[in-house]
Amino acid sequence: MADIDKVVGVRVARARRRKGWPQKMLADFMGLSESWVSQVERGVRPLDSVETAERLARLLGVAAPHLLAVDVRFPDWQTDDRSSRSHRSSLPAPRAAQPDVEGPGSVLRRSFTLGAMAGLTAAVTGLSTNAHAEPARSSRGDVDSQTVTELRAMGDSYRRSYKSLPAATLAPIARDHIDLVMSLRPKDQPAALRVSLLAHMAEMAALVGCLLSLDLGDDEQAGVFMDFGYAVAKEIDSPEISALILGGRAFSASYNGDPDSGLDFALAAVDAAERGASKRMQAWTNAVASEMFASAGDEHGFRTSLDRARTLLSGAMDDERWGGIAWFDLSKATAYEGSDLVRLRRYDEALPSLDQAIDRLPGEMVRHRCSAFISRAEAHAGAGNTDQACGDAHHALVLVGQVQHRETLRRVSELYRAVRAKNSAETRSLGEHLIETRAMLKTARSAT
Repeated sequence: MADIDKVVGVRVARARRRKGWPQKMLADFMGLSESWVSQVERGVRPLDSVETAERLARLLGVAAPHLLAVDVRFPDWQTDDRSSRSHRSSLPAPRAAQPDVEGPGSVLRRSFTLGAMAGLTAAVTGLSTNAHAEPARSSRGDVDSQTVTELRAMGDSYRRSYKSLPAATLAPIARDHIDLVMSLRPKDQPAALRVSLLAHMAEMAALVGCLLSLDLGDDEQAGVFMDFGYAVAKEIDSPEISALILGGRAFSASYNGDPDSGLDFALAAVDAAERGASKRMQAWTNAVASEMFASAGDEHGFRTSLDRARTLLSGAMDDERWGGIAWFDLSKATAYEGSDLVRLRRYDEALPSLDQAIDRLPGEMVRHRCSAFISRAEAHAGAGNTDQACGDAHHALVLVGQVQHRETLRRVSELYRAVRAKNSAETRSLGEHLIETRAMLKTARSAT
């Protein structure tokens, strides 16, 4: 991708000169330094986000795909001669019509993601086969250990805040942290700092992957970030992060219609956690496995895995090692139990567990309560309690509006399709609320 960065740089410089602007003027318009413009134009610095590329393209009066050299990255796409004069980020149709061809936005964003991941890979490649070995000294100088400690603390807070922050707000912050770590050149740092920086990068990649997949509905980009995070976790030999990402992969596969792969990923997550992850991570991966077993109709597997999770949570904890997203405790294990029983179509049996979970989950655990409410709605619907199902679905949608959890939106949509034939005031109200929430999430998605 280094050659691509040079192509991008040439196009930025050419468009700037056509405007008659010096680099300083463009930098002022962008609110960035002249050095930043110079580095981009020389191809030594990639454009660091789609938003930056689009803003730069608007200023220069060119199309963002042209500026990002989409025609070079993806030769199957042709560039319309008018694109260089367009102020909008539009792409022409592909050469040959295809049934499920990508839209302009997805191609543009994929071009950024691939370029960004190439840069991230460059931050890691060149490490010895032993990631804990000392690197050759560079001319850059070491990062201060206190800075790394504070950076990791910030990352911990972002992972915990997943329980309540909107996805469209949190995802860019986590992506920025990956860029920040890359700028510190982790492969050039002493062993301990390098491993800590790479661990932080992998944790943020896992968080971005989770947000993109479960909340923002972009599984392609989510997979790129998860793959990168997993590669880094293997490089630094981190069972904690490996288990976290494999568990995230389990959800992504299962929710995209591949329950067998979901179970495979979940069991791999359990194995990874048992090789040295924290007790809470071991408990969470077993809970993930319980959900995947339930989705496969395996009640024995569900019970065994959930019992194992509860046993681990009841023992001594080592939470200073917890690298998971948000939180996992006995109240969440109870929510898993109720949700798993719904998947097994044991609706009446599921209701007491879900009642207890909703009663015990703290108010700040918005995403967890969101999932519990839609699970209880599904249980009520399965038990024939349509009005109660609609009431819980309304609660779930209110929380979806706060955190943009698209998986819950999908489940509410399925529930509505199952009950709308009742044509009651409650089902009609739910349908209206569902339309409003979809529109809200569409707006949030377009902003990321």
